[in-house]
Amino acid sequence: MTSPSKLKGTKLSANNNNNLAVVGENNTTLRLSGSSIRLILILLAIILFGMFSMIHTHSKLIENDGRTMAVSDNSLQSFAPPTREKFSLLDRRQQKELQRWPATSKNSTLVREKITTRDILQRAAQQQQSRQSVISDERHTQKANGMHLCTCLNPDNTQPTQSIPSKPKRIRWLHIPKTGTSFISTLWSYTSSTTNRYIDLNVNSHSCSMFDNTSYSMYDFVLMKRYPWEMYGALNMIPNITTKMLSVDIPLGLVGGTQHAALAHDLDDESYISTPHYQRVKHSKMIRKWGSEISNNITIASFFRQPEDRILSAYYDGRHSNGFTPELYKGLVDASYQRNPTTKHSCTINNSNKTYHNPLECFARYPGIAGCMTRMLSGETCADGILQENGIENLQMALDVILNHLDFVGLMEEWNESICQFHRLFGGKKKKKKNDDSSLYWDTPLQGEFSNVHKSTKQKIFTTKHLNGFEDHADRAVYEAVKYKFNQMVGTNKCHRYMTWDELRNDKEGIAERHGIKLDSDGNICKPKSCVELGKQCGEWSDGCGKTVICGMCNVGRTGLPSTWRVQCSEEGQCIDYCSPWKQKGYWFMSDDSPPEMKEVITVINKPTDQTYLTPIDAISICDKACNNGSSSSFKHFIDAGLCKCGTTPMILSSKNFTIQDFSKAHDLTTMCGTNKVRNGAFLLENETQPICCPPGLTQKSALPKALKGKGWVRLFSMGSFNKEGEYFDHVRIECGALEECEEVAREKKAEMAVFDMFNSMCYLARNVIDLKDWYTVTKDNQYRYAIDLR
Repeated sequence: MTSPSKLKGTKLSANNNNNLAVVGENNTTLRLSGSSIRLILILLAIILFGMFSMIHTHSKLIENDGRTMAVSDNSLQSFAPPTREKFSLLDRRQQKELQRWPATSKNSTLVREKITTRDILQRAAQQQQSRQSVISDERHTQKANGMHLCTCLNPDNTQPTQSIPSKPKRIRWLHIPKTGTSFISTLWSYTSSTTNRYIDLNVNSHSCSMFDNTSYSMYDFVLMKRYPWEMYGALNMIPNITTKMLSVDIPLGLVGGTQHAALAHDLDDESYISTPHYQRVKHSKMIRKWGSEISNNITIASFFRQPEDRILSAYYDGRHSNGFTPELYKGLVDASYQRNPTTKHSCTINNSNKTYHNPLECFARYPGIAGCMTRMLSGETCADGILQENGIENLQMALDVILNHLDFVGLMEEWNESICQFHRLFGGKKKKKKNDDSSLYWDTPLQGEFSNVHKSTKQKIFTTKHLNGFEDHADRAVYEAVKYKFNQMVGTNKCHRYMTWDELRNDKEGIAERHGIKLDSDGNICKPKSCVELGKQCGEWSDGCGKTVICGMCNVGRTGLPSTWRVQCSEEGQCIDYCSPWKQKGYWFMSDDSPPEMKEVITVINKPTDQTYLTPIDAISICDKACNNGSSSSFKHFIDAGLCKCGTTPMILSSKNFTIQDFSKAHDLTTMCGTNKVRNGAFLLENETQPICCPPGLTQKSALPKALKGKGWVRLFSMGSFNKEGEYFDHVRIECGALEECEEVAREKKAEMAVFDMFNSMCYLARNVIDLKDWYTVTKDNQYRYAIDLR
């Protein structure tokens, strides 16, 4: 046998008998037969397959033949510890497709150091081993026997301000489906709360329609209706004209809204519009001409999730596939329909010959489902309803956005730590000390920010193991890049810590004091009271610990009453349903000045003497007696005054026994509107006897009444074009006049812009209005708001 040392400088040659000759430097020859060659090739294939599988298991982190992703100098400057590394997250199967892509955007400042594949693999493995147990216990937990604390938010911290990003002027939430709607709690608290005045985040997630008895789980809608931007967020975020002139850089609520709008790229950027990606999506009519958050220095924040977990969650959320046409969605549902939950069955996609093991696998493998996070980072919808690709084509652009343009990244698997890090980066305020501008203090995050407001209650038959080997390759690469950036952001010391009340009482480190937790002389902790604990539904009240808790505004649609009724907050902090014409004539709220005929009426309907206002049942009973007992002048007056309409006997009087408590409970912050008693039973049909309230106004089907079209009013929807902002200086409750009354009030008060909020019957007035320099997708509550420019 030839010694290996003699094969130095070998040459290969083959003959016609399929033998292979290996010729050494000294013409030493090793001849191999065809069968030997085949055996060796098989062994090599096995070895290579094993090596590939190892890399494949670790999220396909392989160097990309010199075309590595670059991290800009400024992309991670706000994170600790700082980094100058760059890396690639592409496997060999992806490289061929990505050869035509530019490595970076034109604005990137490249740093040419490199991190190796082995380093990334080791980091991923170490993170998996060290954090998996923490992840499973920590995700979206809000416990009742203690507090979530962020130890890096130290009021006495002397951390230099230059190491923390400046407070963002505009926040763009890139809301990827199934990656944490709960983040709206942090964002809305961030804009609407101050050190000593904060909103109560414990709001039931079900939003009620004001046109029928339907409801749907949309926590973000509910929160924004309860705490309107113009009344709470704008006062904190938009500077008063007396202290600072407004500019095109003022806040916009949430750029992009809470819905699943992809990031917009700069259509004036030659390096972008020259890419094959742009040409491809432009040809497919997938480009939306919104202002680019990336090119206009808007603070971009986003949460991410392990890709297969995200797909599993989307499957159980009605086969969530934002971006699919109705026809595609029907095909998706047909392929992934669970016909019998108790038995296994196979499925196919689009009548193909390929059979998969279960509906979840069919959903995951359906063309256009994989690659959601990758696409949204590169300007496309979550589900690809046009080209039905898997996201690989978008991957390099998505990685560039992550590393060079995202200001905050959070992980669902590390929710609590992510919330603390958001506040660390953007919640710091300069200390007001003489000759000291180098240190910061932070407000403690609200406990509601650590809860899961959209926790699924559905029974789950499938888990990710039922994907049977399916992997979302593009989103896995994105997720590894996000984890890398997240770990750079967190640094060596994690910020989140949970402490029980006993631990806080026995605290020797001064943690409780640093986080504003008050102790009495006996060492007992002062626990702030929520709106529900205070028995309040609206308004602002002391939380018992020296701060003010905001319980928000009353919304229509919480009961089954028609949308012609109104709701307002009483002096006692209770939401009261009322009929506006009755209130205007002094019949609804009892006082010494109430009309004299009310004394007889109240006695007849057996109204309690200590009840200071009518209930809807009281008013309906008055109209019923007025229509059936016209001989009484007091009751007859309600018909003559146009306050009652006669018809058939209301079913609400004969079939239900509603109390004032029933109507009050419907407005509690934690009540689910779809199941409360009056929501499902307090109906008034058009032909029934009932009070005459406001005339029917705006409807669910029409964007604007015909009479107002072309008169300046614009509906503010998630993709609306009313791109203006101003300084909000007043708000006025509107009774029956809707848009016309709002405009009249605004002109009387010399406002330059008015916004009518239909769910709160409120007219918000602004002055010093400016036109923003770009057209952004701005949403402040996603439904039924109308604006008019009066300049």
